[in-house]
Amino acid sequence: MAMSTASPWWLSLCFGLGLLEILLGQRLFGHLPTIGGFQTVLGLIVVIGTTGLRAFTAMRTTGARRGVERTLLMCQLGVLLALFLYMWTTKWGMGHFSFTEKGAAKFETVLTVFWTILLTSALIPMFTIEMSLGLALREMFDLKTGGDEGVEYYRVREIGWSGLTIALATAFLMVTCNVAKERNVQRDVGYFKTSSPGDSTKRIVAASNDTLRVLLFFPQSNEVKEQVRSYFDTLQSASGHIAIEEHDRLVDAEVAGKYKVLKDGVIVIVKGTGDKEKSQTIEVDTDIEKARKGASKLRNFDREVNSQLLKLVREKRKAYVMTGHGEITDPDSIPPDLKGRVPERRTTVFKKRLGDLNYEVKDLGLIDLASNVPEDATVVVMLAPTLPLQPAEWAALSRYLDKGGRLLIAMDPKGDPSMGELEGKIGYKYNPAPLTDDQAYLPQRGMPSDRRFAITTQFSAHASTTALSRSVDKGLVVIESGAIEDAPFTVKGEQPKKTVTIRSMESSWLDLNDNFSFDSATEKRQKWNLGVAVEGPKLKDGAGKDKDGFRVLVFSDADLFADVLVSNAAGRAAVVMVSGPLLDDAIKWLGGEEYAVGEVVSEDDKPIKHTKSQDAAWFTLMIIGAPLLVLTLGLVGTWARRRRTLTKAKKSPEVKS
Repeated sequence: MAMSTASPWWLSLCFGLGLLEILLGQRLFGHLPTIGGFQTVLGLIVVIGTTGLRAFTAMRTTGARRGVERTLLMCQLGVLLALFLYMWTTKWGMGHFSFTEKGAAKFETVLTVFWTILLTSALIPMFTIEMSLGLALREMFDLKTGGDEGVEYYRVREIGWSGLTIALATAFLMVTCNVAKERNVQRDVGYFKTSSPGDSTKRIVAASNDTLRVLLFFPQSNEVKEQVRSYFDTLQSASGHIAIEEHDRLVDAEVAGKYKVLKDGVIVIVKGTGDKEKSQTIEVDTDIEKARKGASKLRNFDREVNSQLLKLVREKRKAYVMTGHGEITDPDSIPPDLKGRVPERRTTVFKKRLGDLNYEVKDLGLIDLASNVPEDATVVVMLAPTLPLQPAEWAALSRYLDKGGRLLIAMDPKGDPSMGELEGKIGYKYNPAPLTDDQAYLPQRGMPSDRRFAITTQFSAHASTTALSRSVDKGLVVIESGAIEDAPFTVKGEQPKKTVTIRSMESSWLDLNDNFSFDSATEKRQKWNLGVAVEGPKLKDGAGKDKDGFRVLVFSDADLFADVLVSNAAGRAAVVMVSGPLLDDAIKWLGGEEYAVGEVVSEDDKPIKHTKSQDAAWFTLMIIGAPLLVLTLGLVGTWARRRRTLTKAKKSPEVKS
C-alpha cells in the first residue's frame, strides 16, 4: 500500500544519482583531474543538498510522517559519514599523515572496512524503506498536511530494521572474506603450482645496476594476483633490486596508458628512467581455473619472467644456424639418396628457446659461410651436418674463432663425422660408433635397440651444465649418440683450455659391431665424453686490453636439441627437447653471460622416465609384492581372530551336567 510522505520519491533517487556521480569521478575518471574533480564536486553538492532537504522535511512535519523522514535522514547521514571516512583513504587524504608503507596500508585497510560497512548499513535500509513506501501519493513535497493518514511508521521501521540486518550480514561476509584472504591456507591435491624464481632469474636481477619496477595490473581481489605477487615477493627477498607496485588500471589510467595496459592480468617490468627507460610486458589470465589447465603461463611463469629480463638487461643478439649441409635445422637439404638412412628431425623448440634468450635466429648458408662468418654473429650453431663441409667453410669457421667467435657443434653418428681443421684447433674429434648401455637406458619398445637410449647423470661443474649438475636425479637421455675423443693440437702458441662437461655412465660402451650387445673382446665399458667445452687463449682488443678468446661447445648427440614428443603422467603429449635446461646454459656461457646461468623453474607435468632397473622393480612390486602384502594381512587377521576365540574359550566356566 502506498503512503503519503512529506518528501517525494525522487528525492532519494537524486541522492543515489549524486552518489553515482561521486563513483564515476573517483573510479572511472580519477586519472583526469578536471573531469574527475568536477564530477566528484557535483555529486557532493547533490548528496549534501538532498540531505539538507530531507532534514528540512523532518523538522517541518510531525507524528508518523516525521518518523519516516527522520529514518531516511539517518540513512543519508550515515552515507555522508561513510564518504567522510572514504576521503581519508584517497591520495589527498593519505597525504595529511606521516606513515610508513606498512602503516599506511593498515590505516587504509581499517578505514576502508569502516566506510564500506557504514555505506552498506545506510543504503540497504534506505532502499528497502523506499520500496515499501512506493511511488503513489509521493510526487511532490507535502508539508501542509498535518495528519498521519496513510502512513504506517511501524511497518516502515520494521522494514528498515530488516534492511539493516541484511546490510550487517553483508558487511560480516565482507569482513570474513577479508580475514580469510589474509589468513588463507590452501591445500591443493591437484598438480598445480606457480613456478618459483629459479637461480638464473635471481642472478639476473641481482646483477642489475638499476632497481627493476614491477607493475601489477589486477583486480583488487584476485587469486592469480596473489600467485604472481608471491613470486615477485620471493624474488625480491632473494635478490633485491626490485620494487613491486599494484595498480588498478581504471584508477591509475595514466600509468596504464603509458605502458599500454588495456586489460587486467598484465605485469609490466620496467628498467631505467627517462630516456633510458625500457619495459617488457607479461600477460596472464585472471581466471585461476584457466590457470590450472594445460601449459599455462603460471606453470612456466619463471621462464616468462626470465625471458623478459634478458630483453631488458641487454640488446637482442644474433645466432646464425648453419644450413645447406643436411643439418637437422635444414632437413630439406638432405640428399634424396640419404633420406632413408638419416631420420628427419625438427628443431621448433630449439629455435623458440633461442628467441626466448633474446637471440634473433638467422640462417648461415653455403654462400655466406664460404667467405666469412657475418661480423654481427654472437653465436654460430652447427647441428649434425649430413654432408661434409668444404675446406673453405672450415677455414671460415677457423677465422671466426681466431677473432674470439662462439661456436656450438652437435654431431650425429648418421651424419658426417669430420670437424675439418677445427679438430686440431680445439683438440677433439668425433667417434661415430653408437653409444650403448644395457643398464642405464630408457625402455621404449622392449627391444635390444632401446639400449641406444642411454641415460647419464655424469655432469661436471661447468657453467654450461649448471642446471644439469644440480638435477642429477633426473638424468639426461642421449639417443643413438657417438663419443668425443681427444685429438692432437695442430695450432702453435698457447693451447686452449679443454673441459669435459658431460660423460656417459661407466656401464656404457661403443657398439663397434652394431649388435646391441657388449663384446668384451673388442669393446670397452667406460665413461665416454658426450660434451666438451673449449676456451681459447686471451686476445687483445683495439685498445690493447685483454678480452676473452673463442669458446666452443661440442656435443656427441644432435638429438639433444631436436623436437621429441613425450607424454606426462596425465597422458598429455607435448613437444620438448630432451636436454632440458642444457641449451639455456650453453648459449649463456657461449655469449659470456655466466651470471645468468642456472635453473629456470617450470611446473609443467613432467614426462615419465624409468630406467630398465626401475621398471623391473615396479613390475616385481606390482606382480609379486602386492599379492604377498594382501596374503600376509589375511594370515595375520586369521591368526588374530583364532587367538581371541581360544582366549574366550579358556576364560568361560565349564558347564556341569
